[in-house]
Amino acid sequence: MIAATDQPGFKMLFYFAVMSGARQGELFALKWSDVLWASNQIQIQRTYNHGTFYEPKTKTSKRKIDLGPMVMTALKRWKLACPKTELDLAFPGDDDKPLQHGHVGRYHFRPALAAAELPRMRFHDLRHTYASLLIDQGENVVYIQKQLGHSKPTVTLDIYAHLMEKHRPEAAAKLENGISVAEW
Repeated sequence: MIAATDQPGFKMLFYFAVMSGARQGELFALKWSDVLWASNQIQIQRTYNHGTFYEPKTKTSKRKIDLGPMVMTALKRWKLACPKTELDLAFPGDDDKPLQHGHVGRYHFRPALAAAELPRMRFHDLRHTYASLLIDQGENVVYIQKQLGHSKPTVTLDIYAHLMEKHRPEAAAKLENGISVAEW
């Protein structure tokens, strides 16, 4: 889908959504001043929905998100190419205004999915992709919870526990090997 996107700004937006797990409104409100270049992080301090900037929805939604070095390199390249705006937005829309949810979905996201011959999905599913990939690589649920800005690990588990239900006979064998028991 990202490769099927022809506009550099939307290519970067979709890539960044998958690689950060940030909510759509958080991405639309992200400013260049929110990028912590030295620590490879972004800080989520606001969201943009229905034409207005808001505080994030919960206290834990205000957070720092870790990013990999390749993402940071792509972000540096995008910063050089990104139209400069008075609002200092990392993903600006037309006329120095933030992107609009409906416009992005209708004219960029859905066409990219169609061009890649992928089934229809929501932009928010890019966030789920991020979380699913972290779970698949075995990251700690508390780390994932903090990255996503969930209020508690139980929220993350309620949403993603089905991805953690794997048959793991090696876990039982590892437990056995870790406990020394005299022969029966």
